[in-house]
Amino acid sequence: MSEVGIIAYGASPFTKEDHKIESMLHKSTNDLFKKNPGINKNEIDAVLVSTNNNSKYLSPVLSEMAGIKPKIAHSIESLCNSGTNSIVSAFSYISSGLADMVLVTGAERYDSPGQILEWDNSRGEFKHPIF
Repeated sequence: MSEVGIIAYGASPFTKEDHKIESMLHKSTNDLFKKNPGINKNEIDAVLVSTNNNSKYLSPVLSEMAGIKPKIAHSIESLCNSGTNSIVSAFSYISSGLADMVLVTGAERYDSPGQILEWDNSRGEFKHPIF
């Protein structure tokens, strides 16, 4: 198994300003490249976006905005576990040899409701309450 590690990070400030989710992701990604000029965008094999936001195709959109041409690009949504699942996915891509370098990023907005979750759908097709 390949050795896997975190080599850099970028961040955007918490703010009350109203920014689109794509802009927030782009800002933190730009911060990463600004702080770490030795990272070559052409060496990034995968871009993973962690979010509960309803926006679609965030990873390909971010890749395009940042000038990255990854082989793999997708979002990961798993409620409060999205960030952890993104890191585990990046680890898996690298340790399996599918990727050498993975960009993992995430963002949330105060007004992102996420998907409507019907907890009991896994137990059968019925609506609440059951009488």
